[in-house]
Amino acid sequence: MPVILIVDACKPSLVMSSEVFKDKITGATILVASTGRQCLEILATEKPDMCVVDFDLPDADGITLVHAMRKTYKGPILLTAYPDKIVQDAVTNDLFAFNDAGGWVAKPVKFDVLSEKIDKFLLEKHRLGRRFDTDLDTMIIGKGAGRGKRAPKATGRITNISLGGAMIELDEPMKMKGGEEMTVSFELPADGSAPQPRLAITTKPKSKGTLAKKVKTEEQRIKCTVAWIDKKCTKAGIMFARLTDPQRKAIEDLLRNTVS
Repeated sequence: MPVILIVDACKPSLVMSSEVFKDKITGATILVASTGRQCLEILATEKPDMCVVDFDLPDADGITLVHAMRKTYKGPILLTAYPDKIVQDAVTNDLFAFNDAGGWVAKPVKFDVLSEKIDKFLLEKHRLGRRFDTDLDTMIIGKGAGRGKRAPKATGRITNISLGGAMIELDEPMKMKGGEEMTVSFELPADGSAPQPRLAITTKPKSKGTLAKKVKTEEQRIKCTVAWIDKKCTKAGIMFARLTDPQRKAIEDLLRNTVS
């Protein structure tokens, strides 16, 4: 049966949310926390199927807590809050890349509203991360078959991307299978609008006996897993492994400037 974690310092709200889950899913196990610290402590040992997080906690705001949870927790997170412009702006600016927490639930929590979110993100397993259309040059790199064997590579384009993964259209077929571990390489934006150049340290003579100034630029390589691939082996969906903080920030900067 599903395990649900509800993080709320307001007892009436906590009880109401718990009752919705109990009525909706017979046998659901409800875990509760009243602070952000307690929430993270529970997530260190438990893997709930869904979390409900209040915006106004004694030791943290809900936005900050959701970002902390996302570093280890991959399931759906519903954010609850009393309607307010500060809340709306925070959600729009900081949780724009997520379908679950980004579609926050207004308090006082109503059965029908929370029930619809449970159907969508828990029972129907709707995509949590928003996908944004893009056109980024990329290279996908497999693992070498053995000592001395070159790792298979293929170039292509990332046609849509989220914080969780991407869809790639390859320039030529490449054999791979679902669940296979790969590495995807592409340029991330330096300022949210322009892609960074690739990693390359070049030294070229300007004139005899004179060297050009060394220029160092960066290319991102992210470990991923193949989620699916089409029959022609030219289109594939990939899931990112854990992103570093700089990689996550760079992708967020890209998404902010991409029309979905």
